[in-house]
Amino acid sequence: MSQLGKNSWVASFCTFLYLLVHFVPDMGGADVMGAQWLYVAMVDLLALGYIALNRAHFADAIATVLRLRFTLIYSFLVLWAAVSIIYAINAIETLVCFARLFSTYLIFINLSILYYKRNLTPLFNVVASMIAVVLFFDAIYVVSGFSKNMVDMNLDQNIVSLTGKNGNKNVMAASLLIKFPFVLFVIIHNKLFGKIAGLLVLFLGIMALFILNTRSTYVGLAIVFVLFSIATYLLNKKAGVKQIGIQLAYLIIPLLFAFLAANTMLSKAVDLQGFQGGYGTITKRAGDITVASEENSRLHLWKGAMDYAIKHPILGGGYGNWKLASIPYEKEYTNDLFVPYHCHNDFIEMFADLGVLGGVAFLALFLLIGLAIIQIWKKSTDSNTRLIASIALMAIACYFVDAFFNFPAERTSMQTMFAISAALLFLPIYLNAPNQNEKKLGKIGVVFLGIAMLLTMGMIYVNYQTYSSLKVQKYVMGEINEEPKMALDEVTDAFPPIPNLSTSTLPIKALIARYYLREKQYDQAMRLLNESESVNPYLHYNDFIKTAVFSVQLKYDSTFYYAKKAFYNWPRATSYYKNMIFATAKMKDTAEATKAFKTYTKYRNSGEGWNQYILALIEINQTPMNVTKALLDTAKAKFPADSAIFVRTSSLLYGNAMSTGALPNYAVMGTQAFQKGQYANAAKWYIKASELDPTNYTHLENIGICYYTNKAFDKAVLYFDKAILLPTANTGKSEFFKAMALISVGKKDQACGALQAAKAKNYPGVDAFIAQNCK
Repeated sequence: MSQLGKNSWVASFCTFLYLLVHFVPDMGGADVMGAQWLYVAMVDLLALGYIALNRAHFADAIATVLRLRFTLIYSFLVLWAAVSIIYAINAIETLVCFARLFSTYLIFINLSILYYKRNLTPLFNVVASMIAVVLFFDAIYVVSGFSKNMVDMNLDQNIVSLTGKNGNKNVMAASLLIKFPFVLFVIIHNKLFGKIAGLLVLFLGIMALFILNTRSTYVGLAIVFVLFSIATYLLNKKAGVKQIGIQLAYLIIPLLFAFLAANTMLSKAVDLQGFQGGYGTITKRAGDITVASEENSRLHLWKGAMDYAIKHPILGGGYGNWKLASIPYEKEYTNDLFVPYHCHNDFIEMFADLGVLGGVAFLALFLLIGLAIIQIWKKSTDSNTRLIASIALMAIACYFVDAFFNFPAERTSMQTMFAISAALLFLPIYLNAPNQNEKKLGKIGVVFLGIAMLLTMGMIYVNYQTYSSLKVQKYVMGEINEEPKMALDEVTDAFPPIPNLSTSTLPIKALIARYYLREKQYDQAMRLLNESESVNPYLHYNDFIKTAVFSVQLKYDSTFYYAKKAFYNWPRATSYYKNMIFATAKMKDTAEATKAFKTYTKYRNSGEGWNQYILALIEINQTPMNVTKALLDTAKAKFPADSAIFVRTSSLLYGNAMSTGALPNYAVMGTQAFQKGQYANAAKWYIKASELDPTNYTHLENIGICYYTNKAFDKAVLYFDKAILLPTANTGKSEFFKAMALISVGKKDQACGALQAAKAKNYPGVDAFIAQNCK
C-alpha cells in the first residue's frame, strides 16, 4: 500500500503529542525539565511502538531515513556521546544528559519516518497550525502575566518571572521565536480567516518576545526577517513588486505594531517604577548588545570552554560534563555555590564535552541542513516546496542563534521544535527518493527499532529517576543555606541512585550527609562524603561539609585542613569563607585568618567579610584591641548599609550588649522550641518577642521560618513580607525563604521577584536558585 494512504493522521497526531510538552508542568519537581523529559521519552516509546507494529509498511521509510547523511552524522554524535560514559568525569551525569540527547534524536527519527512521502503541503499546514496554537497560548501567558504584574512588581522581576513551562525566560523567548516562521506559513498558505488568525498570533508572539526583552532573540528575529525577505523575493520576483510587498507585509506589519505595543507597556512600567533597571525599553535593551565587559559577558565562559577543548581535543570531559569541568575556570568569577551549567554556546560546549569528533559532528548537522536547502531549491521548481523548505530553515536558524548564545540542548521546548523542523525540512527530499530494497533494509530497520525501543525504555527509567530526585531536591535545596529540617528517613529513602548531582552540581550524598551530621551520626556522614568525593571533585562541597563534621567533634586540626582545601579552591563562597575563618580562630592562627580575609575581600569586599574577620581576631586574641576596634570602625564606615551585621561585634568590643530581660528570653524560648521540632510553639514565642520589640525584623523572620518549616507556607509568606518591610532587614534571608515558600505552593512566577530581591541584598547562594527557576 502507498505510504501516502495508510493512517496519514498518525504523523499529525504524534507531532501533536510532542508539542504538548510545552504544557507539561514541573509536577512537583525542582525543575520543569524533569517531568518534561520523562513525558518526551514516553511519547518516543509510543511512536516507536507504532512504527514497529507497522514495520512492513514503514520499511522503505526506515531505510531511507536511516541512510540520510544527516541521520548518519546525528547517529554518530549520539553514539559518541554514549561512548563518553566510559571516560566522563561523572558517568552518571553523562547518562542523565545522554537520555535527553537520545530522546531528541528519536523525535527526529520517529517524525521523519512518519512524515515520509506524505502529502507535503497539507501535512506542513497542519503542523504549522498546531505550532501557531502553541505560540498563541505562550504569547497570551507572557502578555497577560506582564500586564497583571506591571503595577505591583519591579520591572526586572516581572520580566524574569515570565518563564511559563520553560524553566527560564530566555528559553521562553527562544521558544516563541522559533515558532514565528511556521505562523508565517499559516498566513501565506491559508485564506482570509487563516490569514487574520495567523496575523493576530504573530502580533501577539512578537509582542511577547519584545516584552521578554532577550537580546539573543533580537538577533534571531533579524535573521528570520532577512531569510524571509530573501525567500519572498526569490519566490515572487516573477509575480512583481506588489506580490513581494504583500508577503513582506505579513511580517513587517505585525512586527511594527508589536514593537509599538510592547514598547508602550515597557515604557509605562519604567514610568511606574521610576527607573529602567536591567531591561527597560526595547531600544534600551537592544542598545545593550555588546561584549564590552568581558567579566560580565559570555566571553570568559567561551574562553574557558575553548581552553578546555584545546587541552582535551580527543575525548573532552564527557557528554554533559562541562558543568563540572568549568568550575576551575569560574572560581574567580562566581559567588557562593552557583555554578554556570553551560558556557552559553552549545557548539563550543560540544567540543569541550566530546572533543573534536563530537564538536565537528554537531556542526556538521547544520552544514548538512544548509546543503539540503540548496539541493531542494536546485531540484524543485514547485514554489510551495521551496517555501516549506525555507520556513523550516528559518526555524533551524532560530535554533542555531539560540545555540550560539545560550544552551537549548537541555530544554524540551527547543529540542522538540528543532527535531520537528529538521524532520520537515528533509521531507521534500524524500518525495524524490527512489524506493529502497525493502526486504534487505527492512531487516536493518527492525534491528534499529529493537535497539531503539530497548534504549528508550532505559531512558524512561533514567528520566523517571531524575524526575523523582528533582521532587526531593525541591525541598532539600530549599534548606541548603540553613540548618536541615527534614526528617532523616524522608531524605535517605527518597533519593534514587540517579542522578548523583543536584541541580546546582552538589553531590546528592553530600546533601544527605548534612542530615546524618544533624543526627550526630558522624561515621555515616563521613562514609557518604568519602563515597561521593569524585562525583564533583572541583567544587569541594564535600570538604566544606567535612569541616562541620570535624568541628562538632572538636577535631580542629582536621577542620582547618578541609576548610583551607575548600576555601582556596572556591574563594568567593561566603559559607566556605566563614568556615575558614572559624577554623583559623580555633587554631589561633592570625596569619591564616588575615590571608583568608584578604583573599575573600579581593573578590567580594563586603561588610560580612570584614565582620567575620574581626570576630576571628577577637577570638584569637592576639591582635591589640585598639587595632581591632579601628578595623571595626573602618568596616562600619565602608559599609553603612550593613550596620545590623556589626551589632554583635560592637557589643563584644565596646561592651554595650543588650541587657537580658523578657525580650531575649522569648527569643531564646522560641529557639529552644524550634530545636525540639515544636515549630508552631516556637512561632508563638517569636510572636511574643516581636510584640515587645516590633522594630526587630529577625523575630518576624524567625516566625516565617517556623511556619515554613511546618509547611504552613501562606503564613510564612505573610511574616516574611512583614520582616521585609522593616528598613533594617538587609540580609536578604526573608526574601529568599519567601521565594522558597512560594515555590513550594507552585507560585514560581512570584518567587522569582523575591529571589531577585534576595540577590540585591547579597544573600549567599541565591544565584543558583535564580538560574534554576527564573533567569
